[in-house]
Amino acid sequence: MFFHRLLSTVIMWALVLAAIFAAPPVCSWLLLALFGSMALWECYGILERANLRVFKVWGVLTGFALLTGSWFFFKHGVVSARSYAFESSVLCVAVLGVFVRMMFEKDGRSPVTTMAATLFGLVYVSWLFNFITKIHYLQPGIEVDGGRMMFYGKYAVFYLILVTKFSDAGAYVVGSLIGRHPLIPRISPKKTWEGVFGAVAVAALAGWGAFYLFQDPLTHLKMTPLTAAIAGALLGVMAILGDLAESVIKREAQVKDSGQWLPGIGGVLDLIDSLLFTAPTLYAFFRLILNT
Repeated sequence: MFFHRLLSTVIMWALVLAAIFAAPPVCSWLLLALFGSMALWECYGILERANLRVFKVWGVLTGFALLTGSWFFFKHGVVSARSYAFESSVLCVAVLGVFVRMMFEKDGRSPVTTMAATLFGLVYVSWLFNFITKIHYLQPGIEVDGGRMMFYGKYAVFYLILVTKFSDAGAYVVGSLIGRHPLIPRISPKKTWEGVFGAVAVAALAGWGAFYLFQDPLTHLKMTPLTAAIAGALLGVMAILGDLAESVIKREAQVKDSGQWLPGIGGVLDLIDSLLFTAPTLYAFFRLILNT
């Protein structure tokens, strides 16, 4: 079961990386916007299973706008105040929109809970997932081959996905082989402290190895072998937390998978749950620690 799940995951992320590295830029936008929107829809479905009302359509529309608009601004490689102003504006519109929607809602029960659940899904899925776009366009593009733009940040996205998924595999393998001490059994009974240490160790090694795989572009982003390993270990911790965060939501709704879109995996949210925590962490590491 694990290897079936791992194979499905590898295939899905191979498609994403192919879109980022080989396909026209619009393909990376389509995949990110599609994945983000589907994951948000699944998140709202889980919240509904937990007997929470949400404005699903409004939330998904604003989430799609957030992912699309950020890509449009950042793809030009100009990290300007306008890029972040757009993101803030979408979030403001989302907040105002849920208030207006509730004012005209015939079923006025639990207004605060409904608005909070809608905005929670938007921030948890769309806003956190949007950090992948920000990592992709960490620095302005360099013109190559007669006008084509090349961004070093796409190698950071590869680093992010590689380390996160190796962390997931390390947690499973080490936890399955020698796991004896439960981590937080009330949330995820199968996770162990041994699995956590395995995830961190494997993620650190994966980060170190990824540096040498893409040494020139990652050096351009101010990474070194040491910082690549440190960032990898940090992402290993955050990947565990990201997986546990989704487990908290699913446990409330008493569901095993967020959906059935992906054979052997479950839903799209199950595929990206770790990345929702590792992407903003890596972005902060580049900006605040490495000053990229």
